[in-house]
Amino acid sequence: MNESKPSSVLSPELLPASVAIFTLVGLSAFNSLGVSAALPNLAADLGNLELLPWVITIYLLMAGVATVVSGALIDSVGLRTIFRVSVVAFVVGSLIGGLATSMPLLIAARVVQGTGGGGVIAVGLAGVNLLFPKHLVGRAFAANSTVWGVMGVAGPALAAFLLSFASWHWIFFVNVPFGLISLAAGWRVMPGPAGERSDRRLDLVGLAIVFVFNLLLLFAVNAFDSRSGFLFGGALVVGALYLWHAKRHGAPVMKRRHLVDPPFGLLAWSISLLLAGGIAAESFFTLYVRGARGGSQSLTGWAVVFFVVGWTIGSNASSRMLDRWAETSTMVTGFALNLVGLASVALLAWLDAPLPFVFAAMTLVGSGLGMATNAGLTLLQSVTAVEESGRATAAHQFYRNLGFTMGAATGGAVILFVVAQRLGDVEAVRGLLAGSEVADAAGAAALADGFASAVAIGLGFGLLGLIPLGLLRGVLSDARIAANRNRRHPRYVP
Repeated sequence: MNESKPSSVLSPELLPASVAIFTLVGLSAFNSLGVSAALPNLAADLGNLELLPWVITIYLLMAGVATVVSGALIDSVGLRTIFRVSVVAFVVGSLIGGLATSMPLLIAARVVQGTGGGGVIAVGLAGVNLLFPKHLVGRAFAANSTVWGVMGVAGPALAAFLLSFASWHWIFFVNVPFGLISLAAGWRVMPGPAGERSDRRLDLVGLAIVFVFNLLLLFAVNAFDSRSGFLFGGALVVGALYLWHAKRHGAPVMKRRHLVDPPFGLLAWSISLLLAGGIAAESFFTLYVRGARGGSQSLTGWAVVFFVVGWTIGSNASSRMLDRWAETSTMVTGFALNLVGLASVALLAWLDAPLPFVFAAMTLVGSGLGMATNAGLTLLQSVTAVEESGRATAAHQFYRNLGFTMGAATGGAVILFVVAQRLGDVEAVRGLLAGSEVADAAGAAALADGFASAVAIGLGFGLLGLIPLGLLRGVLSDARIAANRNRRHPRYVP
């Protein structure tokens, strides 16, 4: 009992690991913000506008696949190796991206960068479980969210500064020194394999199926037309094929039980549906502020900050609540805040209420998401064996990505449908979705209704997420009773 325990994620013994992981989180956040902001500059300088969407799409595709692969490899070869390879790939991809002189070369750089970025995500999630003591896991995830939130506020300003006073090349170059700082800090502290080193070959068939699944989802989101339904259907078939494959493979890239068996599957689906609801509102909030409410470019650019700040507040509150509450109880509170926030945003948008009220409601949406997702990640670590941390967290991240995709796709489809019904001009709808100009009175009203409808659908997603959450609470209650009989896991005593 006299053994000293670190009291903070910034305690001296944990500081190198914290610097390594939190720097990577900041880089990931800035990368998504900065590259999106630089797209017009990229198009003007490099041409080949038909390839421009792939600057974002190819990164998302490679990151999604690399996260899954890295999770499996973390369990077999260790966090240290995947950390080093992922950061080097991210830095090299960033360097090539900054030096790119053509759109094809930039897209090739994004392949490398996305591969490293996916590994970085897996390292950040699994590393919390492998590097931090149990009593600081919630704090570590909250710190991750805080760094992301700070970059959500500072990132747009930094991107604007680099684009105004330097060039789009520095959106990529700025990743290099910070990536090297992370690499130096974590080089020696990252652990090797948690269990015995596995000599099994990587599940290439399963990896190929995951790749096709992600590709179909991305095309479905990008299409926003009659093809989307066909592509989503194809993704469902491919997903079922993977579950069949995973059941028969000895060492699948994602284990079937981490995807469907309780508590893993129930936890993942509850978080995925909650994220889908929140992202359906967040993805098109700036479009609503600009196109429907006539907000200035400056106001529109900063509107997303309310959601990000809310997420940060919720994550940090969650880390404190977990000192006294069970994870599922904290998740229920997060769900409640999020659902109240979504209902308020939809109602306020329909009523054309003053924007400050809408901003406050979006802050509530973000707070609920931050609280629930932070508690969910903490719960995931508590029910996962150390030697399976990589695969379990990668499978959970796979579901989180699915939630992001479902939310963005559904929100966009609903807005398209509502505005098209009101205006009768699909091409005009697409122009509004680009967010390049303020809509006229009729377009603004239609866009407001479309946004409100999308948020209402998002509320439906969140309500559906209560079903697996309720089942999860039941499963864990049974486990806690059994654990209490054996005098184990005292924190779960009802």
